[in-house]
Amino acid sequence: MEALFKVIKSLLRPIKRLLVTIVTTIDSARESVKLKDFMIKKQGRNKVYYLGRTENNNLGDNGQYYCIKRWIKECYQDYEVYIMPSRYITNYRHACLNTLKKYFEYDNDIIIFQSGYSVQDLGGDHPLMHELICEHLTEARILMMPQTIYFQYDENRLRTARNHDKAHNMLFLARDRVSYEQALQMFPHIRVELFPDIVTTLIGKYNFQCERGKIFLCCRDDGERFYSDEELNKLRKRLETLSPVEYGDTQSQLTGHKLRKVLEESIEKEIERLSHFKVVITDRYHGTIYSLCANTPVVIIKTKDHKVTTGADWFKGVYDNHVYVASDLDDAYNKAVAICNNFNYITLPPYFKQHYYDNLKGLFEGK
Repeated sequence: MEALFKVIKSLLRPIKRLLVTIVTTIDSARESVKLKDFMIKKQGRNKVYYLGRTENNNLGDNGQYYCIKRWIKECYQDYEVYIMPSRYITNYRHACLNTLKKYFEYDNDIIIFQSGYSVQDLGGDHPLMHELICEHLTEARILMMPQTIYFQYDENRLRTARNHDKAHNMLFLARDRVSYEQALQMFPHIRVELFPDIVTTLIGKYNFQCERGKIFLCCRDDGERFYSDEELNKLRKRLETLSPVEYGDTQSQLTGHKLRKVLEESIEKEIERLSHFKVVITDRYHGTIYSLCANTPVVIIKTKDHKVTTGADWFKGVYDNHVYVASDLDDAYNKAVAICNNFNYITLPPYFKQHYYDNLKGLFEGK
């Protein structure tokens, strides 16, 4: 029965792809009309085009979306803002791309790209969106919100390097030192800065006074995961000798569309939930950040790439008592024991907002 199901699923896959292509093409045509109307009506005004807005239900990605919108509203109050997901740019008919090319005003307009793990060759359409914009709007002022860089194949790295380096007015923000060093080599003719993930601007904003009675094992379930189910279950059983253990992830139970309708409420609810734990053990980068928003100590376990462990470098010398990187699962357990036995829970200061994002507009504009 299972084999038959796999065969049926395989046969239906091309049909599903065709239907998705048709729907996306129709949606892109409609979006192009809206975009054209916006660009014509707002001609002569200052405008922000925020491209690549996440469409999934991951609270980390949506936290970036939420924080980028807040930052734009705070720093570009007199700008008209148009937000668009990547699929409208990358659709093969390129209706929205052609509209942008035709009506974009280089003196008045800026482009802001969604932050994340999208300067890579692992999949998704954000890399193609970046390439199309850099190729066709070479002189545009572009702010690439903090990115992780990772390439499996040198030819993809080289193609991206040649493409992005054409965007002479782009400020590229790398969100870890490994990505920063790669960006400096890849993009010698554009500005590159080492910058923290924008969700760190929420650290220091909340102070939930909750009783802490459990441990949270927050683990991803995808190709980036380093440890097996068996290894994590073994850790879970060991942790249960200390306190009750909850196992989960940073995925919302809502669809992406529904999540964005209640995004602020959902983010605050997640942070409040994390404030009930003694310690969070995680291989999720935003699991780390949201835990710090809840003033909850974090033990970081490794993934297959550098994103999470190198991302932890941001917290050295800032939140030393709240962030610990485990060399292996035995080390993670020992660190959790130490935290559960003795930890002083305090409200963390808003370091990253004050030292980085309050100054980003000036950096972008070269002031």
